[in-house]
Amino acid sequence: MAIDFSFTADQEAFRTAARAFLQKEVAPIVAEMDEREEFPAASVRRMQEEGYFGIPIPEQYGGLGLGKVGYCLFLEEVGKVDASHGVIVGAHTSLGTTPILYYGTEEQKRRWLVPAAKGERLLAFSLTEPGSGSDSGAVRTVAEKKGDHWVLTGNKIYVSNGREAHTVVLLAGNDVKLGPNGGVTAFLVDTDTAGFKVGRCEKKMGLHGTSTAELILDHVELGPDHVLGEVGKGFHVAMTALDVGRVSLGAASLGGIEAAMGEALQFSQNRTQFGLPISEFQAIQFKLADMAMRAQALRLLVYHAAAHQDRLGTDPRAWTRLERAEKTRESSIVKCLASEWASEVIDEALQIHGGLGYIRGTPVERAYRDARISEIFEGTNEIQRLVISRDLIARGW
Repeated sequence: MAIDFSFTADQEAFRTAARAFLQKEVAPIVAEMDEREEFPAASVRRMQEEGYFGIPIPEQYGGLGLGKVGYCLFLEEVGKVDASHGVIVGAHTSLGTTPILYYGTEEQKRRWLVPAAKGERLLAFSLTEPGSGSDSGAVRTVAEKKGDHWVLTGNKIYVSNGREAHTVVLLAGNDVKLGPNGGVTAFLVDTDTAGFKVGRCEKKMGLHGTSTAELILDHVELGPDHVLGEVGKGFHVAMTALDVGRVSLGAASLGGIEAAMGEALQFSQNRTQFGLPISEFQAIQFKLADMAMRAQALRLLVYHAAAHQDRLGTDPRAWTRLERAEKTRESSIVKCLASEWASEVIDEALQIHGGLGYIRGTPVERAYRDARISEIFEGTNEIQRLVISRDLIARGW
């Protein structure tokens, strides 16, 4: 496989434009958003108007057509500014639009993907339940066939964008005895459908600008056109979306690392102790060096994986088993390393800031709270290590 980490002039121009937009529209509102714990509706609306919710979606379906590399460039820049905005975009794009693009019929793409890519509808993704998370085969939300329709009943939890979404890509069990292989189906559920209700919204340690909601389905009736992909193949739909999401999460984590490193470097050059800037002390220099090494290595990992996904295209039927396995291993490696390195770098940045880093409302304190979830959602890092090791045992290095 070719390895090329250079960006085109158009990609660099897109990064520059996105950076300027985020500094103008997002950066000024982040502190207040975090303090009030409010969904940033106005800045999200501006991002939608600019097309940032459809970056990797082909132009024929209302997107910008910039692929996974362009999408990761944007999420890296978002990660430098605010993690909540990154999660809102990621839940919509990686986990919402990807399954429709990859598995939807042409009619479904016109009905749901086009308005989502244009920013006219917000999407969410729902797999987790009170009794299932990493154990996706334990889904207990029931999809019962009634004639040519389906009736969904159950509860979902921890749904990002769950309170604000217009449509949810939702996994339900068509036959719980079969588990993930044949027993789980993906559905497109519009949130204004009778029987659908948003329940409790969680109070969280971080990501205060996002909603993390419970969804209640009380005999929600859906037509056959709401089935996404094949009946019983929902697990494949979900895993494909998560492969994309894990790489883009890596890009957002890279942005968080770069922001924390920049804050720490600037602070260390201005903070004086014992008559010298603390950047002159070897203890601080080693921390900065470790940050730089992680940022450099992660940048190569993220964009290599994103470019690989672009080369594979958006039709899973065209992938060989080897290509699918390589893509999944890469995405798990990126997600696991990125989330852990981000936590480590931000923790060291806070340490460099000393007592100031522990004060509520400083950028490094907010980043510390926001970063921790990345080791849990989109598949815990323990699950990523299982994915990597099992593939390693099956295929070798």
